[in-house]
Amino acid sequence: MNSFIKCLAAIAPLIVFSSAAIGQPVVLKFASFESPQAPFTAKVFAAWAEDVTKDSNGALKVEMFTGGTLGRNPLQQFKLVQDGIADLVWMVPGYTPGRFDDTEIVELPAIVNNSLEGSMVLTRMAARNELVGFADLKLVFLGNVPPVNIHGKFPIRTLADLKGKRMRVGSSVGAKMAESLGAVPVIIGAPATTEAIAKGVVDGTFAEWIFIRAFKIEEVVSSHLVLPLGGTAVMVPMLKSRYDSLPPAARAVIDRHSGEAFVKRFAAVADIAQTEIPAEVAQRGKNTVITADAATRAAFATATKPVADEWRQAKPRNERVYQTFTAELARVRAGK
Repeated sequence: MNSFIKCLAAIAPLIVFSSAAIGQPVVLKFASFESPQAPFTAKVFAAWAEDVTKDSNGALKVEMFTGGTLGRNPLQQFKLVQDGIADLVWMVPGYTPGRFDDTEIVELPAIVNNSLEGSMVLTRMAARNELVGFADLKLVFLGNVPPVNIHGKFPIRTLADLKGKRMRVGSSVGAKMAESLGAVPVIIGAPATTEAIAKGVVDGTFAEWIFIRAFKIEEVVSSHLVLPLGGTAVMVPMLKSRYDSLPPAARAVIDRHSGEAFVKRFAAVADIAQTEIPAEVAQRGKNTVITADAATRAAFATATKPVADEWRQAKPRNERVYQTFTAELARVRAGK
């Protein structure tokens, strides 16, 4: 199998140029482990694929492969690109530990307020080669989902309610945050979260609201505390070698729809969902949705502050990443 994959990778550029030479569009496979109805896949990725295909004037055709048809495990999405099974993937950098560690900055509590500002900062830092792990990649999109809230099968109103509860998290930083709040972290891949809660493997999850909607988690929990904590870095990469092999017209259209243009597209869906979805859940009357008051927010901020402090000191470069990120964040918030 490995020999077959290497062979395909070797002849891919020839296939690209042959297709271009005879006027056929280059086909790019875009993989998403989410269902085709999931908000990000339906409203962002599928729409992006259509727009790029149309804008290319026949140079490109981006085909969506949703529901994990090219690979279901969210922890293995990056490997799909590395092995040439997909050309683009929707993935979480944190699921590839040790490679994209700088992106953990957006997971720290009380750093970013929404998807737009954090995603702009990450995108600009990546463009300036200020983040590790991306040298061999063409970043179509790099950003973060909005800060997570707290969702559980138990009443959640205060910090004390989390003590001893088993909470699903998606990364090591998320695990440290859960521990700082008195919870017991359990790292579980996104698609397995709903079943884990339903079967009592965990008592709840830290997640943003599109995650809740995409995996129908509101059906297996009863309580939600709207309290912005850390975000989660996400991205859509291509191998740079694959991108470089494309005809100039194809590369140009990808460039026009990548970077900050993709950030704006993504954040428009992500950030509005943070108010729309909890309002819909509350209106149904089955679940309790509580917005944390100032005192509760202060208590959580005090409890989680050591997580950010520890991260800044964990590696020599972390403090530099933190300072660069927060400086650029101030510029983004100022409209620059």
